[in-house]
Amino acid sequence: MSARPRSRLSWLGLVLAFGTACDRPARVEAPIIAPSAGLRPGDELDIRVFDEDRFNGTYAVAEDGTIDFPMVGGVAVTGLTKDEVARQIETRLADGYLNHPHVVVQIKERGNREISILGQVNEAGSLGWRDGLTLVQAVSLAGGLTPFAAPARVKLTRRTGRGDETVTFEISLSAIVDGRAEDLVLRPGDIVFVPETRM
Repeated sequence: MSARPRSRLSWLGLVLAFGTACDRPARVEAPIIAPSAGLRPGDELDIRVFDEDRFNGTYAVAEDGTIDFPMVGGVAVTGLTKDEVARQIETRLADGYLNHPHVVVQIKERGNREISILGQVNEAGSLGWRDGLTLVQAVSLAGGLTPFAAPARVKLTRRTGRGDETVTFEISLSAIVDGRAEDLVLRPGDIVFVPETRM
């Protein structure tokens, strides 16, 4: 109930976008959301343990938000900073494995931090992902829908985390705008496709 007023400007932009076939809809900016500094799936970390070369190496954050670290197993790192990850690993290693371990974590590479929005939007292409970015906001940032869009049949393609496997959902943007469905929070790497209406 409280979320609806905050998205009213974005919804208005979408209604204007697919509610007229004559005028190009005015672009409605989504609320500014500060980018997250926390780690996300796809990020790669360089982890070093002082005087313990057997632990040193590159570790990728899996889709479930963990890294698989020797001896201690899975370590949840999603949303954490590199220093927080280092402290977590130190705590786990000190629990029966090493005496006073000193861990240094560096971010080696960031995973895909963009989403793609294609098809019947006015400014198709890639958008920088932000923590909390929703489908409605992404469509607004892409200039809104064209007069030929089919808002009830939007496709979202998302990686499953099992190799290159993806899954595609069909989402009704109309239902979200009308308040009959919840807006969807996007993830890095998501691909949104807005099809053309059937004539």
